[in-house]
Amino acid sequence: MGGFEGGDEGGYWDVDTLSTLVSKQANHKSTNGYREKHAIQRSDSGYSIKAYSKVKDLYDTISFIPCECQTFTIEGCDDIPLESNTIYKAFEALIDFTDDLDIADFFHAHKVVVTKGIPVSAGLSGASSDAAAFIHLVKEACNLILNNDELAQIGSAVSADVPYFIHNPSANI
Repeated sequence: MGGFEGGDEGGYWDVDTLSTLVSKQANHKSTNGYREKHAIQRSDSGYSIKAYSKVKDLYDTISFIPCECQTFTIEGCDDIPLESNTIYKAFEALIDFTDDLDIADFFHAHKVVVTKGIPVSAGLSGASSDAAAFIHLVKEACNLILNNDELAQIGSAVSADVPYFIHNPSANI
Protein backbone atom coordinates (compact mmCIF):
# COMPACT_ATOMS: atom_id res chain seq x y z
CA MET A 1 0.00 0.00 0.00
CA GLY A 2 1.32 3.43 -0.87
CA GLY A 3 1.84 6.44 1.32
CA PHE A 4 -1.38 8.16 0.25
CA GLU A 5 -4.79 7.38 1.68
CA GLY A 6 -7.05 5.40 -0.56
CA GLY A 7 -4.77 4.02 -3.20
CA ASP A 8 -1.70 2.28 -4.44
CA GLU A 9 -0.03 5.39 -5.81
CA GLY A 10 3.08 4.99 -3.68
CA GLY A 11 5.22 7.87 -2.54
CA TYR A 12 5.37 9.81 0.68
CA TRP A 13 4.70 13.35 1.82
CA ASP A 14 7.56 15.48 3.05
CA VAL A 15 6.81 15.97 6.77
CA ASP A 16 7.25 19.77 6.65
CA THR A 17 5.07 20.11 3.56
CA LEU A 18 2.35 17.93 5.06
CA SER A 19 2.32 19.92 8.32
CA THR A 20 2.02 23.19 6.39
CA LEU A 21 -0.85 21.87 4.24
CA VAL A 22 -2.74 20.50 7.23
CA SER A 23 -2.33 23.79 9.10
CA LYS A 24 -3.54 25.84 6.13
CA GLN A 25 -6.52 23.53 5.63
CA ALA A 26 -7.49 23.73 9.31
CA ASN A 27 -7.25 27.54 9.27
CA HIS A 28 -9.29 27.72 6.06
CA LYS A 29 -12.01 25.47 7.44
CA SER A 30 -12.25 27.24 10.76
CA THR A 31 -12.50 30.68 9.15
CA ASN A 32 -15.15 29.54 6.69
CA GLY A 33 -17.41 27.83 9.24
CA TYR A 34 -16.80 24.28 8.05
CA ARG A 35 -16.52 21.44 10.52
CA GLU A 36 -13.20 19.65 10.38
CA LYS A 37 -13.32 16.12 9.03
CA HIS A 38 -12.41 13.61 11.69
CA ALA A 39 -11.00 16.34 13.98
CA ILE A 40 -9.15 14.20 16.49
CA GLN A 41 -7.98 15.85 19.69
CA ARG A 42 -4.97 14.48 21.55
CA SER A 43 -4.01 15.36 25.09
CA ASP A 44 -2.35 13.86 28.14
CA SER A 45 -5.77 12.60 29.15
CA GLY A 46 -6.27 10.61 25.91
CA TYR A 47 -7.94 11.00 22.52
CA SER A 48 -11.33 12.36 21.51
CA ILE A 49 -13.42 12.94 18.39
CA LYS A 50 -16.83 14.44 17.68
CA ALA A 51 -19.45 12.15 16.16
CA TYR A 52 -21.93 14.37 14.32
CA SER A 53 -25.59 13.46 13.81
CA LYS A 54 -27.65 14.01 10.68
CA VAL A 55 -28.51 17.47 11.99
CA LYS A 56 -26.03 20.36 12.16
CA ASP A 57 -24.24 20.98 15.44
CA LEU A 58 -25.56 17.94 17.29
CA TYR A 59 -22.79 15.54 18.22
CA ASP A 60 -21.58 13.01 20.74
CA THR A 61 -17.96 13.03 21.85
CA ILE A 62 -16.09 9.73 21.82
CA SER A 63 -13.00 9.68 24.05
CA PHE A 64 -10.32 7.14 24.88
CA ILE A 65 -9.21 7.72 28.47
CA PRO A 66 -6.26 5.89 30.03
CA CYS A 67 -7.26 3.31 32.63
CA GLU A 68 -6.47 -0.28 33.50
CA CYS A 69 -9.39 -2.29 32.14
CA GLN A 70 -9.91 -6.05 32.37
CA THR A 71 -12.28 -5.99 29.39
CA PHE A 72 -13.47 -3.54 26.74
CA THR A 73 -15.15 -0.77 28.73
CA ILE A 74 -17.65 1.87 27.58
CA GLU A 75 -18.97 4.60 29.87
CA GLY A 76 -21.87 6.90 29.00
CA CYS A 77 -24.09 4.31 27.32
CA ASP A 78 -25.43 2.69 30.47
CA ASP A 79 -28.86 1.83 29.05
CA ILE A 80 -27.39 -0.18 26.16
CA PRO A 81 -26.08 -3.71 26.73
CA LEU A 82 -22.44 -4.01 25.66
CA GLU A 83 -23.14 -6.63 22.98
CA SER A 84 -25.80 -4.36 21.39
CA ASN A 85 -23.65 -1.21 21.45
CA THR A 86 -22.50 -0.10 17.98
CA ILE A 87 -19.15 1.01 19.40
CA TYR A 88 -18.55 -2.46 20.79
CA LYS A 89 -19.65 -3.98 17.48
CA ALA A 90 -17.16 -1.67 15.71
CA PHE A 91 -14.43 -2.83 18.11
CA GLU A 92 -15.16 -6.46 17.26
CA ALA A 93 -15.33 -5.70 13.52
CA LEU A 94 -11.95 -3.93 13.65
CA ILE A 95 -10.31 -6.91 15.33
CA ASP A 96 -11.97 -9.36 12.91
CA PHE A 97 -10.87 -7.33 9.88
CA THR A 98 -7.32 -6.51 10.97
CA ASP A 99 -6.52 -9.52 13.17
CA ASP A 100 -4.45 -6.96 15.13
CA LEU A 101 -4.27 -7.86 18.82
CA ASP A 102 -2.63 -4.49 19.57
CA ILE A 103 -6.15 -3.04 19.32
CA ALA A 104 -7.33 -5.29 22.16
CA ASP A 105 -4.20 -4.40 24.16
CA PHE A 106 -4.93 -0.69 23.64
CA PHE A 107 -8.36 -1.16 25.21
CA HIS A 108 -6.87 -2.91 28.24
CA ALA A 109 -5.11 0.42 28.86
CA HIS A 110 -7.97 2.75 27.79
CA LYS A 111 -11.71 2.97 28.29
CA VAL A 112 -14.21 4.49 25.88
CA VAL A 113 -16.20 7.41 27.25
CA VAL A 114 -19.24 8.66 25.32
CA THR A 115 -20.50 12.14 26.12
CA LYS A 116 -23.99 12.28 24.66
CA GLY A 117 -25.20 15.34 22.79
CA ILE A 118 -27.40 13.50 20.30
CA PRO A 119 -30.74 12.41 21.78
CA VAL A 120 -31.05 8.62 22.00
CA SER A 121 -33.63 7.01 19.67
CA ALA A 122 -34.34 10.33 17.93
CA GLY A 123 -33.74 8.98 14.42
CA LEU A 124 -30.58 11.08 13.98
CA SER A 125 -28.22 8.10 13.43
CA GLY A 126 -26.25 8.85 16.58
CA ALA A 127 -25.29 5.21 17.11
CA SER A 128 -23.99 4.85 13.54
CA SER A 129 -22.12 8.14 13.76
CA ASP A 130 -20.60 7.04 17.08
CA ALA A 131 -19.40 3.76 15.55
CA ALA A 132 -17.86 5.56 12.56
CA ALA A 133 -16.11 8.10 14.80
CA PHE A 134 -14.86 5.26 17.01
CA ILE A 135 -13.39 3.48 13.96
CA HIS A 136 -11.59 6.66 12.86
CA LEU A 137 -10.29 7.26 16.37
CA VAL A 138 -8.97 3.69 16.68
CA LYS A 139 -7.25 4.10 13.31
CA GLU A 140 -5.42 7.15 14.67
CA ALA A 141 -4.73 5.91 18.19
CA CYS A 142 -3.48 2.48 17.07
CA ASN A 143 -1.68 3.72 13.93
CA LEU A 144 -3.67 1.48 11.62
CA ILE A 145 -2.87 1.75 7.94
CA LEU A 146 -6.36 1.51 6.49
CA ASN A 147 -8.02 3.65 3.83
CA ASN A 148 -11.59 4.96 3.99
CA ASP A 149 -12.94 2.15 1.81
CA GLU A 150 -11.49 -0.42 4.21
CA LEU A 151 -12.90 1.53 7.17
CA ALA A 152 -16.30 1.57 5.44
CA GLN A 153 -16.07 -2.18 4.89
CA ILE A 154 -15.41 -2.61 8.62
CA GLY A 155 -18.30 -0.26 9.40
CA SER A 156 -20.69 -2.24 7.20
CA ALA A 157 -20.30 -5.15 9.63
CA VAL A 158 -21.83 -2.86 12.30
CA SER A 159 -24.75 -1.33 10.38
CA ALA A 160 -25.66 -0.10 6.92
CA ASP A 161 -25.37 3.57 8.00
CA VAL A 162 -21.82 3.41 9.40
CA PRO A 163 -20.06 3.51 5.98
CA TYR A 164 -21.97 6.70 5.19
CA PHE A 165 -20.56 8.36 8.31
CA ILE A 166 -17.09 6.96 7.58
CA HIS A 167 -17.10 8.92 4.30
CA ASN A 168 -19.18 11.89 5.56
CA PRO A 169 -18.26 12.51 9.18
CA SER A 170 -19.90 15.92 9.36
CA ALA A 171 -23.01 15.04 7.41
CA ASN A 172 -25.97 17.34 7.22
CA ILE A 173 -28.90 15.62 5.56
